[in-house]
Amino acid sequence: MEEDLVLVHRVLRGEQHAFRHLVEKYQNYVFTIAMRVLNSREEAEEVAQDVFLKVYKMLGSYRQESKFSSWLYAITYRTAIDNARKKKLPLQSIESGSAALQTPDLHSKSPVELTQDNDLRHQVQAVINRLKPSDASIITLYYLNEQSVQEIAEITGLSLTNVKTKLHRLREQLRQELSASALDHQ
Repeated sequence: MEEDLVLVHRVLRGEQHAFRHLVEKYQNYVFTIAMRVLNSREEAEEVAQDVFLKVYKMLGSYRQESKFSSWLYAITYRTAIDNARKKKLPLQSIESGSAALQTPDLHSKSPVELTQDNDLRHQVQAVINRLKPSDASIITLYYLNEQSVQEIAEITGLSLTNVKTKLHRLREQLRQELSASALDHQ
């Protein structure tokens, strides 16, 4: 983190090559976030370019109370969502972005347990796919990207209270729909 602050200060003093170092350090990070949201290599590359242009222009407004990577994540996330809305693109399914949901522990589970886990993953994915993209993103940020409520508020531009309320409501909605789905399968 200190290295990032040093680079930011150097860029703000006019050292252009310091910005190149920031880009090199974070280009894969930005691209990966955009890919998770957009599921399109071309769109993710375009968003990554837009993000670094925005970062360069907005670097003076970066408040050092949060990590540079969190600030960059927020810009990338918002830019990718805006791009998807503008072009009416579908947002990426969370299933492909989640190693935790995709990779069961093959050594400690029986075939029956593995099948049940797979069924649950598909049910969760189906419920999340029915959510509004902004709600699906909140669930994804919290559970899959392990962002804190504060970080989600910064990324999405929502208030802390609003994020907590939405998470509570979305968890309840997921619970109800999964319970109903389980009853349907009995």
